[in-house]
Amino acid sequence: MRSSFSTALLAGAVALVLGFGDMVQAQNPPPQLQNGAAVLYTKNMCCAVESVPAIKELSKVPGVARVVADHQKRTLTIVPKANAFPSPQSIFEAAQRAKLEVVQLSTTRGVYKADQRR
Repeated sequence: MRSSFSTALLAGAVALVLGFGDMVQAQNPPPQLQNGAAVLYTKNMCCAVESVPAIKELSKVPGVARVVADHQKRTLTIVPKANAFPSPQSIFEAAQRAKLEVVQLSTTRGVYKADQRR
């Protein structure tokens, strides 16, 4: 048992050192990403002045049930409708229309940086 723990710990450390941290994160999404939710990380969302337009734009994306802002963490959690998975591209486009500066989008399918929209 101790051997498998050591092996897993070593594999995780190697992945981080080699720069595969995003892949590790994509394989083990944070709890808030359950049920297909996604988290959009921004640089400039400090209050309702920035979040309200973003919530309105993201809510227009097909398949989005609701959007929840966290001003302290500067994130928007995007909750999809049942059996719907909005595309990362449509989320990035909605954020751009709302004039948000996006850092990354974390989904259960992967982590997308602002410059690698898919």
